[in-house]
Amino acid sequence: MGAITGTLGYSTPLAGKRLVTITCSPASASDTVTLTLASHGVRTIYAVISVLTAGQDANLQTIYATFSGLVITLATLNAAGAAATDWTDAAALLLCIAD
Repeated sequence: MGAITGTLGYSTPLAGKRLVTITCSPASASDTVTLTLASHGVRTIYAVISVLTAGQDANLQTIYATFSGLVITLATLNAAGAAATDWTDAAALLLCIAD
């Protein structure tokens, strides 16, 4: 498990909350991204959708996100559904509903 940096893409109003996009580069089968008020403008996370945007191959097929507080945990899987083993050129986009 590794702690990776999430870079704020943009933040826009959405039904009384904010839609925040975060980009990051997964580097292990389980990584964490910690959002902060100062860096990301986030106090509370309500939902996270994760999408792989680069680096997909047989050894990196799927990404899942869960969250607790302001910490997002990413899990990456290979084509067989086991833990991913190669993150070369991997990139992910996290869509967060937050405030």
